Amino acid sequence: MIKLIGVTKQLKNRIVLDDISVTFEKGKLYLLRGHNGSGKTMLLRLLCDLIAPTRGTVEKPEYSYGVMIETPNFALHETARQNLKFLASIQKKIGMKEIEKCLEEVHLLDEIDNKVKNYSLGMKQRLGFCQAVMENPDVLLLDEPFNALDDEHFHLILQRILGMKKDKTIVIAAHGFDTEKHPVFDQVITLNNGKIHP
Repeated sequence: MIKLIGVTKQLKNRIVLDDISVTFEKGKLYLLRGHNGSGKTMLLRLLCDLIAPTRGTVEKPEYSYGVMIETPNFALHETARQNLKFLASIQKKIGMKEIEKCLEEVHLLDEIDNKVKNYSLGMKQRLGFCQAVMENPDVLLLDEPFNALDDEHFHLILQRILGMKKDKTIVIAAHGFDTEKHPVFDQVITLNNGKIHP
């Protein structure tokens, strides 16, 4: 469980998160929605300790995080294999077998030795998702994971997320997700100007 109590984040003279109190539980899928600049990405950054709150408290155990925030950042002149192998070498939790399995699940195994600069936007998006999930983290934080995906791969990634849900806390930021067509979220949190709207 991750619990935010009265969390505010100020950058220079601007408040980007304003008195946020919310709880994220294991086994649940959360949607953060709101227009660009509403605070969605800042909240994801705060959840995984990329930024610290100016005021308020964050209560959570020592979790491992899988993070896909904004545009996935890869070494474009390297292959998918080289990129993911390098990322996996940091924590040393997984090897090539797990990397290949993850790439296969997002339909990229055939592209493993192609340079990322030759990938389409949707392929880079799936590669970004793969790097976020490949080490089986406790918490998964995904910023616009469905951007640039065709229908086939939208459903593929969504089903993969739903399949992992019971063992993880998953928070997705997406501003255009159709929750009526896909009623998959346990809680929808709407942000506007850094505040949670009821």
